[in-house]
Amino acid sequence: MDTPSSLELIGRLALALALGAVLGLEREARYKAAGLRTHTLVSLGAALFTIAGAYAVIGDQNDPSRVAAQVVTGIGFIGAGAVMRSGVNVTGITTAATLWMAAAFGVAAAMGLYTVSIVAGVMTLLVVVTFGPLKPYVMFRRSKRRFMVRYHAGRGTLESLFSSLEESGGRIMGVWTTKEEVEGQRLRQTTVEIRGIAEVDLAKVLSRLADRDEVEEVDQVGSAN
Repeated sequence: MDTPSSLELIGRLALALALGAVLGLEREARYKAAGLRTHTLVSLGAALFTIAGAYAVIGDQNDPSRVAAQVVTGIGFIGAGAVMRSGVNVTGITTAATLWMAAAFGVAAAMGLYTVSIVAGVMTLLVVVTFGPLKPYVMFRRSKRRFMVRYHAGRGTLESLFSSLEESGGRIMGVWTTKEEVEGQRLRQTTVEIRGIAEVDLAKVLSRLADRDEVEEVDQVGSAN
């Protein structure tokens, strides 16, 4: 393998830095755990390791694919640090994936695949910027569910319910509440329409809700039309 000039190698490092920085800026703007510096360093480091493995070793042992494989393994540890779990809610998976892509940018740029790395960068940025807002509009209708809860007012029932639903990945599409008074006690009956939550997660949320002292009844109506 012919060794490129130092100027060309520096250019490859600069491209890796730029691609990682662009992706890092998007994560930084969303206040994610891994932002501009982390993505830039991951991409630059991956490029440097690849260049060192490809051109610093002379002879038959010169195999950049070995270095690339080790880079992927190392990024796994960094990505794992970006993933956090709170109850049933797991966050940071997209950030872990963008770190993985930043490393891929670095490897591709270091190998001189300029067009491929730039196009991959544009495609990745397109995914992380546009696919999130589109998610609610592409969910299947069968994922829309409706349930009713009957409870005593004034004990923070709905606030706790909505927080649990959002932590489980649900998107509340509608809320309807009626009032009634039984034996001098104020009761509320609220119907909630929700989308995007797995059936098993919704069952857990409703089970915890039914265990609350102020809740009289919880009834899952089923899929909404």
